[in-house]
Amino acid sequence: LSDIAATSLANFGLLAEVMVAGQDRPRQGNDVYAAFGRDFAIKDGRRLMLVAITPRQWRARQTVEAILEAVVRIVKREGIGAVNTNRVAEVAGVSIGSVYQYFPDKRAMFIALHRQHIEEIDRLIHRTIVECGQSSLEGMICGVFDAMVDAHAKDPAYSSVIFSEIPHRPHGTEEFAVRLHGVIRLALAAKKGEMPRGLDLDVAAFVVGNIVDALAHGAAMRRPRGVTIEVAREESVRAMVGYLRGRGRGRRLACEDRA
Repeated sequence: LSDIAATSLANFGLLAEVMVAGQDRPRQGNDVYAAFGRDFAIKDGRRLMLVAITPRQWRARQTVEAILEAVVRIVKREGIGAVNTNRVAEVAGVSIGSVYQYFPDKRAMFIALHRQHIEEIDRLIHRTIVECGQSSLEGMICGVFDAMVDAHAKDPAYSSVIFSEIPHRPHGTEEFAVRLHGVIRLALAAKKGEMPRGLDLDVAAFVVGNIVDALAHGAAMRRPRGVTIEVAREESVRAMVGYLRGRGRGRRLACEDRA
């Protein structure tokens, strides 16, 4: 539920408002759409929200999760060719009718898995950037990179299945790139005092977003022997911070001579 709340705040632009303003925003209440929710303070100073949903909503959520987990298990053990409605229903422990109720075919299951993964990473990055709001530029980059690596390193087999085995949905990668670009740009805007004046934030967000995405995947799943995750992290962050602080900018590149 905390992930759902974080995604809702991001979609409403509330996270961006805090990042740009550099301060907390006033509360607007605790309404939860289509359900009842109430929050209250707990002993350690944090706030806990209780949300009431119907048994039918809960069962539906459990069924969908069981189906998607079954797809991943089948791909891991038997390969992508073994995925079909009958096999998914068997592994998930649900009826074939239940599978068809939520997914008309296996392509729909693949799309749902990719959407689930993209939303998980999107929530993680938003939460990390907010948590690093008072950090330096380097601290913010470290936080985002570490979050991306941790998300994929905690279950490398699952990440490998998502990226290497299961077919990507149309425009799924493009959608993630757009979302990542937007949140990285906002984060960089909040740290513009640590970067050279006149830096194009759209270009910087494009470069940093793609470096984070590519190198975090590499550090988590494709490191060569002899390269520790600590070394990969340090060198990746060094490259991004060096770029953002303008090291080497203005020097003519060899590729420009060939243009």
